[in-house]
Amino acid sequence: MKKFIFSLIAVLAVALSANAANYKVDDDAIDALIESSAEVSPLDLLPAAAVPAAASLSSGSAEPVASFLLCTFLGGFGVHRHYMGTRPWMWAIYTFTGFGIFGIVPFVDWIMLLIGLIDDDISQYCNNTRFIMWA
Repeated sequence: MKKFIFSLIAVLAVALSANAANYKVDDDAIDALIESSAEVSPLDLLPAAAVPAAASLSSGSAEPVASFLLCTFLGGFGVHRHYMGTRPWMWAIYTFTGFGIFGIVPFVDWIMLLIGLIDDDISQYCNNTRFIMWA
């Protein structure tokens, strides 16, 4: 019990000593820091040899096999759509509409991706922001 009371007193002492009056914000220093900053991607930190060619999907180059497998196993959650590049909240739309209107939309997605897998071209479905990707 003594340890608990001592810990409680220590936490209260730290909380009382740390108040807003002790801290000052230097807006000029923050603005200078932001001006001198550079945008960095996690992939920029890796050596070029360690980054696989398929690591970047910015050009919409999703792999047909991966998209098909994602649709097969996680299609009701819209994970395949996120992989192929769509709105960030598309997974929520798929999930909360009964797994894509009770599984009908992911099933048709699966068929379209199967056709795209056979043709080795799913580029028409990549970066598509509509709920129904084939329409």
